[in-house]
Amino acid sequence: MSRPVRAARPRPTPRHCGWADVRRGAWEDPDPAKVRILAHPRDWTWLLGQYPARNPDPLKHCLDVAKAAGALTVVIETRYIDPDFRSEYVAFHARAFSTHYDTAHRLHFFKGPISPDRLWEIPVDAGYLGYMVVRPPTQLGRVGRTMLAPPPGLDDAVLTTIQENVHFFGQTISIRAVPFMEQDAQLDRCAHAAAWVCHYVAHRRGIVPRRPIAAFNLMSNPSMSPTRPVPSEGLTVGQLVELFRVFDLPARLYDVDALKTVEPTPPCAPPDPIPVVDANGKQLHGGLWNTKLFGTICRYLNSGIPVLVGNGEHAFVLVGYRRTPNPSGGSWIEFVRQDDQLGPYQPVKSVFNDVGVNGYRYSPWTALVVPLPEKLWLPPEPAEGVGATFLQQIASMVQAAVPDAKALSDCISAGALAFRTYATSANHFKDEAMRRMPNAVAREYRMARFPRFVWVVEAVDRRARDAGRTDCVLGEAVFDSTSSELDPKGLAFHVPGYALIASTKGTYRELRCPPDLYQIGTAGWE
Repeated sequence: MSRPVRAARPRPTPRHCGWADVRRGAWEDPDPAKVRILAHPRDWTWLLGQYPARNPDPLKHCLDVAKAAGALTVVIETRYIDPDFRSEYVAFHARAFSTHYDTAHRLHFFKGPISPDRLWEIPVDAGYLGYMVVRPPTQLGRVGRTMLAPPPGLDDAVLTTIQENVHFFGQTISIRAVPFMEQDAQLDRCAHAAAWVCHYVAHRRGIVPRRPIAAFNLMSNPSMSPTRPVPSEGLTVGQLVELFRVFDLPARLYDVDALKTVEPTPPCAPPDPIPVVDANGKQLHGGLWNTKLFGTICRYLNSGIPVLVGNGEHAFVLVGYRRTPNPSGGSWIEFVRQDDQLGPYQPVKSVFNDVGVNGYRYSPWTALVVPLPEKLWLPPEPAEGVGATFLQQIASMVQAAVPDAKALSDCISAGALAFRTYATSANHFKDEAMRRMPNAVAREYRMARFPRFVWVVEAVDRRARDAGRTDCVLGEAVFDSTSSELDPKGLAFHVPGYALIASTKGTYRELRCPPDLYQIGTAGWE
């Protein structure tokens, strides 16, 4: 795990040749923009051909995302001063012998037609789909900061989207997406790009100040790597963890080969996976069989927090997941990733046999790096273990006086209970309480004093969830995010018909409430 986490060098192709023929100044023409209608496949081929690259996959897949979302018009904004590319230019390209352009293109995609002579006043129903910054010719990695809406079919699966206001020729338009960036393969590599994605998500949520991509190289600790910082060959896992600490996002690091079991063991929890061995009886790496990986990652994705994955030779970011039917019964989790060498919103069909859409076979996942808000001290695993156990105990203790509470015990007896854990801001949790749960409980939540962030452990009726219902929650436990993992402090416990709400003095207020199933919660960091 001490080796630099980096991708193989971009493979050379004939497409990168011919940049010397670009007329001086042509990169910044026309000023200020060019409009192209994308009505036919040849229009998309033309657009791809404007930006030749050593590795065309990231740019091509970005265009595929825009096309799948229904893009009809592209507005190519020239001479765009991009903070991220400008940071790369100052830190690296301005110091090189060759002359380099210092501006980028920014491509804006719309569902509707845009008139070239009305860029200053576009229709309110233009259907903005996001933007992609393209670095100038001679750059090895062409795709810079990108915010494109998730393609159809992945809207519900992508859980880490952020809202960004975009200034477009004097107008403010907005896009909700997950950021993406390709490494430039000189100053920044895949680990830098992956770390930037995680950081940019946190920045747009107002958790940390903005850091341009060059800072992820310049502020990494060179003494923690055996390689040179410039030109970069990547970052070690240790450098990544230290970098997030410096950027006020202290990270939690998981060794995939040594993932811990949730304790106390929740009711209906699946048995621990049995290690897989090879023909010689040697145990294979946990990245090839350890199903605890899914719960570990999903707790953070439920929270809207991206998870950086390293496998010793490459790094990418998981940004969501969805459940798909399993041929043997039940469901299977497919992740969604941002891979700087492939493109945004890429499906991960099988973690243990990980093959990209381009046929690239990934090595087993070895490390998970999760950058977190500073005050999210409590890990999710003890919160889930204690919360699940307490909910079971409370339901059992009160069901004589509150018969409705037996619904949770019955769900356990049927082997149909699952637990869904996520972190969120207390303000967001209270704000959406009235939308998703009984008013009596929501009122008490809103009046209670909670810390800035909380962990929420939901008791979910798997039968209702698998039927596609979002009102599948039987109850939940809420924990103080600044409490100890040795003694997680419960702020509220709710089972069908009954709730306990903590006061700041440490006592609990009992509450009778309706027993109905209610909506799953969502993460928010406002």
